[in-house]
Amino acid sequence: MAAVLDDFPVLTPVSDEDVALAVRAVAVHVPERWPGPLCRSERVPHPRRLARWGRSTLLAAGLTEERVDELAAVGDPGAWPWA
Repeated sequence: MAAVLDDFPVLTPVSDEDVALAVRAVAVHVPERWPGPLCRSERVPHPRRLARWGRSTLLAAGLTEERVDELAAVGDPGAWPWA
């Protein structure tokens, strides 16, 4: 059961396809305040595994925490992280 709940692996080197998927994961699965932080997309406790994977993948690709936070705040899954 623990393997089912573990985080998704971050493959290195990070491909452009992984970056595009990670940007989408970070932009779509952002926290919103309800009784607690819930995923805006699915209303489950935040951070979800997909959001954690997206953040970890973008950090592995060389983005800073601040830039990842900006991508999440913009909420545009089509945003390219180096633009």
